[in-house]
Amino acid sequence: MDQSSSIITKGTEQTLRFRMVTHVTTAQSLEVGDVEGHTVSVARFSGLAFFADEVATVSFASTTDYINGEGEFVLYPIVVFDDRATLCIKSCGTGKVEGTKTKFVGTLTVLGGSGRFAGAKGEGTLTGIRYTPLSVGADLVSEYVVTLK
Repeated sequence: MDQSSSIITKGTEQTLRFRMVTHVTTAQSLEVGDVEGHTVSVARFSGLAFFADEVATVSFASTTDYINGEGEFVLYPIVVFDDRATLCIKSCGTGKVEGTKTKFVGTLTVLGGSGRFAGAKGEGTLTGIRYTPLSVGADLVSEYVVTLK
């Protein structure tokens, strides 16, 4: 497959490159109270994953643990394709609030899937930007590179 594609096969590995555009559907935050600026949150996101040759739906739950706008996140994207195949991922990393935007960087682990992704395993990286503070309707754009083994 050519390098401009979102799916690159090399030997027994397959690399998926895609962009996710998601929106917050629910969000809750809590000031922990142990130190100034310590906040934890849980949120749900829904949106689309854009591959070179197809578009899939995606939803995930996320948790964050930030002190003064910086800290760790965990999220669990579930990508569902038109053929009903699914790809399940766990993403972990760090986020940092810069003005109204929050920038994210992290690594991921493929947890499995169904259909053409049945038994899938792998790893990868992600970067992303949420364009407004965490609240219902906030937009998040993420770039994923996933290597399936």
